[in-house]
Amino acid sequence: MAKHRAPRYVRTKKVLAKAPVAAGATVVGFGVLSSPAQASAGTTVLAHAVEVPVATPAADAGAAAPEADHTVERGDTIAEIAAAHGQSWRELYQRNAGVIGADPNRIFPGQVLLTAGPATAAPAAPAAPAPLPGSAGNAAPAAAVAPLAAVAPAPAAAPALAAAPAATARITNSAGSVAPQVQAAADRVVSEVPGADSITIGGTRASAADPNGHPSGLALDYMVGSDAALGDAIVAFHVAHWDELGVEYVIWEQRILTSPTGAWKAMADRGSATANHMDHPHVNYVG
Repeated sequence: MAKHRAPRYVRTKKVLAKAPVAAGATVVGFGVLSSPAQASAGTTVLAHAVEVPVATPAADAGAAAPEADHTVERGDTIAEIAAAHGQSWRELYQRNAGVIGADPNRIFPGQVLLTAGPATAAPAAPAAPAPLPGSAGNAAPAAAVAPLAAVAPAPAAAPALAAAPAATARITNSAGSVAPQVQAAADRVVSEVPGADSITIGGTRASAADPNGHPSGLALDYMVGSDAALGDAIVAFHVAHWDELGVEYVIWEQRILTSPTGAWKAMADRGSATANHMDHPHVNYVG
């Protein structure tokens, strides 16, 4: 007896099963006919399509795509960046709290903000207020704006006023009193420079060479004698508080200083230790 060949539709099914499948293609399997006669009779039988999920490069790329980010530029605001990515300013802030910090009113050019992904931890700080319009480039919708007083930076602390002098300087004058600001400067010196309260301080005199100095009550001679260390301390105090004391210039040990940040300049020899200011700093104050 002759061997029967397998029906053609069976071989066709096997061929389809072995055929290579292109990425993303749909494999169509044909339903098994009840008998070869049905096929030869012209009976139409609908094939059953079976989709085989196949990973494609495009799908893989989408699954592994990095989270979107936005680099802050000058003029950017939290609200504008959030709106451009279809989210609220609060969502954007909570996602980037670790970058922005506790204050959503302050973002800076160059910061990279994630526009997708989980929120990041913010530094320990009080609850952040809503961003204010025009506050360092950030703005929030009007409904979320907090009162200005809630987020306005604290004003800079005013410089502490100098304490009142603890002592009054005894100034030797022979041509009237020194100017009030000169007396005040001397009071500071004897109160704050150790040892200065025990020396003689020369004030006004008519025979001074500089009419805008001793004769005008605008100069003092701190007579330290041989105590050069005390003279150095008195000079250093004047340099450190130049503007507060109203210093114009200082002469000490045959040198003159006309600015707290300037350099000492040598003076001509006047012939004696006192004339060369070797035993006393001379200070002229601004009138």
